[in-house]
Amino acid sequence: MLPMWFRAGKPITIPLPNKQHIAIPLLPVILLLLALGYIFRPAAWTHTGGLSSFRVDPSLFPAVDNARPPYLPAPIPPKKSGMKVPNSVHYVYGLKPVAKGEKAEELPYYAYLAMRSAMINLKPSTIYFHYQLLPTGPWWDLLAPHLTLIKTEVPDSIYGRKLSHFAHKADVLRLLAMKHSGGIYLDIDIFVVKPFDDLLYATTTMGMEASPDSRRTPLDPEGLCNAVIISEPGSAFIDRWLASYETFDEEIWAHHSVVVPWELARRHPSEVQVLSTRAFFWPMWHGEEIEYTHERNDHDFKASGQYAYHAWESLAMGYLSKLSPKSIREEDNSFNRLVREFIGPEDDEVYQRWRH
Repeated sequence: MLPMWFRAGKPITIPLPNKQHIAIPLLPVILLLLALGYIFRPAAWTHTGGLSSFRVDPSLFPAVDNARPPYLPAPIPPKKSGMKVPNSVHYVYGLKPVAKGEKAEELPYYAYLAMRSAMINLKPSTIYFHYQLLPTGPWWDLLAPHLTLIKTEVPDSIYGRKLSHFAHKADVLRLLAMKHSGGIYLDIDIFVVKPFDDLLYATTTMGMEASPDSRRTPLDPEGLCNAVIISEPGSAFIDRWLASYETFDEEIWAHHSVVVPWELARRHPSEVQVLSTRAFFWPMWHGEEIEYTHERNDHDFKASGQYAYHAWESLAMGYLSKLSPKSIREEDNSFNRLVREFIGPEDDEVYQRWRH
């Protein structure tokens, strides 16, 4: 039996303009409110037995091991207030194995010039040189006093996936350096054209590598090339990139170093600043672009506004291996005009002793 107030309660009166009103019976209102309350009830109300007796308190979970490996340096401060990226540059080099009894390879002159371009234009507080075997030769001797040397621990696998080639090992090492130390990673054949200061406010920055397929548009690149990575430590994008190595296949060349970061950038665009193909990797390596860069004077790196030039060493070695201070000054082409300012004060004398 319903109580009297419920069965015969007075209707709810709602005043309206012009001294009018509307009367709504009480019972339908109550039923409607009960129905709405049931429909929109919190999910927790549906549990009839409370928490499971098997539930593990999240506070007891073991911590995820994100500890920085002992061989990697702690992040250093950024150059200016508001910047997110530490004022450091990283190189990974000397992972290629040599036969027993043989010396490590000499640092080539073009690599010396590339590293001097970073010293001059980026002005980092620290340049980290991650190595397994230190290079040799006069150009190394000139640079070594300006570097912080880090004997690295070279991985043989990641997430159970084998890393056989030294290039794949270097791909992983650079990501670990960015994750734990942050800064600017550069391949040894990256020539810095101008400061990166305006890029150091983003959490992570990468540049597109254009596709050799002329049918593809500038917004459909080959991928994001890992020859330049600019990142704060602990970047969500770098973490995702490292995690993607759970599917690594060493038979697919450049997939995780170029294609995968572009896929991740499209899925998580707020985690990375993507620059166009003209920022770091122009002119490209295909067609006759390397030849034009070293034999013609068409491209003005300074006037282009680009930040850096990737010299594509494996394909341009016929030009890079012949460089000398004298040839750079006397032969007028796009590349030589770029690198002239990076010739050191002792280069002519050192080059003469080196060649003779």
